[in-house]
Amino acid sequence: MTTLSVDQAIERSGCGISQYTYVSASSGIFFLELLSLVSDGILLPIIKCEWNLTSVQASGYLLSTRVAFCLGGAVGGLVGDKIGRRKSIITGLIFQILMTTIALNCYTVVWYAFFHALHKIAFGVIMPSAQALALESCPAAKRFLVKVVFGYSGCAGAVFGAVVGGYYEYFGWRKVQLLVTFPCYLALVIFTFLDSSPRHLLVRGKQKQAEVIVKKLLKRNGKRVDDQFCLVKDSDIRETPGSYRNLFSNSLARHSYKLMYIILMKGIFVSTLYISMPYLLGAKKEEVDIPNHSENCYSVNSRAQSKLLTAFLPDLFINPGLLIVAQCYGRRKAISIAMTLSALSFLLSVLLNFGSSAFSLAIGTAMAAIAAGRGVIMLYTAELYPTTLRGVATGMIWVTDNVGSFLSPFLAEFVILSAPRPFICIAAMGIGVSAIIANTLDTETLNKPLVASISDMSTKKEVFTV
Repeated sequence: MTTLSVDQAIERSGCGISQYTYVSASSGIFFLELLSLVSDGILLPIIKCEWNLTSVQASGYLLSTRVAFCLGGAVGGLVGDKIGRRKSIITGLIFQILMTTIALNCYTVVWYAFFHALHKIAFGVIMPSAQALALESCPAAKRFLVKVVFGYSGCAGAVFGAVVGGYYEYFGWRKVQLLVTFPCYLALVIFTFLDSSPRHLLVRGKQKQAEVIVKKLLKRNGKRVDDQFCLVKDSDIRETPGSYRNLFSNSLARHSYKLMYIILMKGIFVSTLYISMPYLLGAKKEEVDIPNHSENCYSVNSRAQSKLLTAFLPDLFINPGLLIVAQCYGRRKAISIAMTLSALSFLLSVLLNFGSSAFSLAIGTAMAAIAAGRGVIMLYTAELYPTTLRGVATGMIWVTDNVGSFLSPFLAEFVILSAPRPFICIAAMGIGVSAIIANTLDTETLNKPLVASISDMSTKKEVFTV
């Protein structure tokens, strides 16, 4: 009889069609996330004019989507650790498709905002489980694939969102939004046929199911499997999923607080710039007569659309560069370099003319660097925390990211109407501090095994030392 731990079995399976399937399917969720974020920014002025909203009302609408996404992330981490990654994703996708369909058939702003917020809650539920499911299937040396594929998927989603944004006025925003939701149906079909995470099944005491899935992984990757194959627990694993309180225990608190600050800065500044970028890059301003108040409505003209695409180009080069650093020199250095590059690019953009191609590249580089750094942070978080806390820890990152973005709808109005340069300077300083904090992270996870429980963190000292 062949007896292996789940770590040994996954390392033996190598990286083959099974791992590529998990990572590719989960990366589609990140494509949808960036697509949704860019679409919200482009769609906001259209909705604002269609329903005669004031700036405060429009910002409140966008804030509701951020709050909903945050709630979904908080719930999603707990749900994913309790019922499983795959079930959490499938449930979230079904609810998301249903809420989106209802929202697009609502013709009053209150009901549209309500069902759109429910759609965002479902989206938030999906994200932590998608990250954990992909990571838990990969051997240690190949976990960087999760980061690079997710990074490029997010970049593709942002570019696709910028492209379709130019067609809202031609075909109607409801029809375009309906087209944008099509990948959700595809993702639902794919995840329906995927297997669950064997690591999660094992910590939940479902050893037989975990063995069946591990055998499938080995066979699909062309590895020989003993008929009497058996998985064993390599430690005394707690079968009860963790909670958010465990993230701030003595052994984990220093990591949690530092990662929360870094991702909070990303949430505040990058989310604001995603919303205001169409205006900064040349969106067309139109005066409209709205009863009881005077407002400016904007639409994304062809010039702004081309500049928006230019701003997303640096992502194609920064992602692989940061990947090389993360894989060769470690996750901590990659995070520090990403934050430093972002802060310097923000400072450079202040010296350039708004709306110019040079400004588009500078601001795009700053946002691409911190977005790529966020991908490494997600990877680092999922590698650092044990299986019983992995969903909760990833959910913590999503929650903190979206708590930072709570201010973005209101800050975007400030950036657009009055003072973009001071805001960008403040962003450079805040993200510069993040670079310093990243240098103080004292744990490296590169090529280290994933731990199963909190108790493992004290018994496997080699995993938690630099």
